[in-house]
Amino acid sequence: TDAYLDEYGTLYDHIGMLHDHERMASYHDAIKIHGAAQHFAGKVVLDVGTGTGVLAIWAAQAGARRVFAVEGTSVALHAETMAKAHGFGGVIEVLRGRMEDVQLPEPVDVIVSEWMGYFLLREAMLDSVLYARDTYLKPGGAMYPSHAQIIMAPLCANLHTQRAGEYADELGAWADFSEYMRASNGVEIG
Repeated sequence: TDAYLDEYGTLYDHIGMLHDHERMASYHDAIKIHGAAQHFAGKVVLDVGTGTGVLAIWAAQAGARRVFAVEGTSVALHAETMAKAHGFGGVIEVLRGRMEDVQLPEPVDVIVSEWMGYFLLREAMLDSVLYARDTYLKPGGAMYPSHAQIIMAPLCANLHTQRAGEYADELGAWADFSEYMRASNGVEIG
């Protein structure tokens, strides 16, 4: 959706993801160490939601013949710059648009994507990854990651009560500020 794309449209939005060392190390090792020879060398790879292009670069470093890096935001320009800066301008092709709206010139052997968010589904990219799998992945192809699991457990905490109090305080402060702006400055702000 447009709201999702707007939320990830600047490099600043990607910094938190890149600073998640455990996640980045897991992708790095899966692509460049554990899966390199079997799944990447000489293969065609699709990176769904490439962002800054790090996974696409790792796929190219692991020996991919061609990498399609699909990104729906203007961060696609940075992914192109990154691919060229790492010497993969001829291997990595950045396609700007939603996965469902771009056309790949050939099927792929591997799909990589960092689509998980909070509570696994937060980033709302699962549909795009499944579309890519159903539309472009060759039979017997690989997906990184290939499966996920949500485990839920009940939790008793006072966090909700604390947050509700903070919210009420903020609403009160906004009402006071709004009245000040109206009375002192003749401006209605809401």
